[in-house]
Order: sequence, then C-alpha cells, then structure tokens
Amino acid sequence: MHSVDKSSTLFLVKTTPNKPERPDKDAFKQVFADNLFEARNDTKFTQAAVGRCIDMSANSYAKYEQADSMLPLAYLAPICERLYISSWQLLTGRPQGKIPELPARLRNSPAAKARARRLRNAALAKARAEKARNG
Repeated sequence: MHSVDKSSTLFLVKTTPNKPERPDKDAFKQVFADNLFEARNDTKFTQAAVGRCIDMSANSYAKYEQADSMLPLAYLAPICERLYISSWQLLTGRPQGKIPELPARLRNSPAAKARARRLRNAALAKARAEKARNG
C-alpha cells in the first residue's frame, strides 16, 4: 500500500508500469497555471489587479500563472469570484454546471464575448423549447 498526499492540492495521476499510481504534481501545476492564465486573459484584469484581490503582489501572483508555485487553496474562492469562473473549471479546464455570465463591462477578449454569446444562446434555446412544450 502506498501513502497518499493529504495536502489541499489536487493532482493528476501518473501511471507507471509495475508501480502504484502516484500524484503527478508538476503536470497538475502546469494545467492549473494554463487555466488560470486563460481565465484572467478572458477578462480585462491584469496580474496586479488579481493579486490585489488576494493581497499579493503581481510578481507573486505571476508565479501561479507560470507554474512556478501552486496556489494555496485559501485563495481559490476569491480568485474564482474575481475572474467569474467556477473552481471546477479553473482546476480542470472543463465547465461543470452553470457559471455566472461575465458582465459586458469586464469582457476583453473575443473568446470571452463568444463564451457569453454561447451561454446566452443556450439559455434562449432552452426557454424557447420550454415554451413550445408548455404551449
């Protein structure tokens, strides 16, 4: 039986032949860093602005986007709120359930505008289908 890392950090699993599964910390740090960068890049916020929301300098925050360090779990909720992204999506890169729409005043990139348009169109299609069923 192998020991399990019980820290608050989530990991991807690395499989090695003839050895038990073990956490792959470096792979997870890189996936998380990429997701964090993309989430911030979809808004108009700078690294300094996101860092300020968790009382840290831009240089310290940049280490998380560059996979030099792993973000402490205590900062996950404030960053998700600031970047209008669910913690699930930030950790895995895949959306789960409904996430709040990014307000228009914060949109910066074409990707953010496309995401908002997709969410709005999906909601309209669902409403139309509901209306058609209920007559």
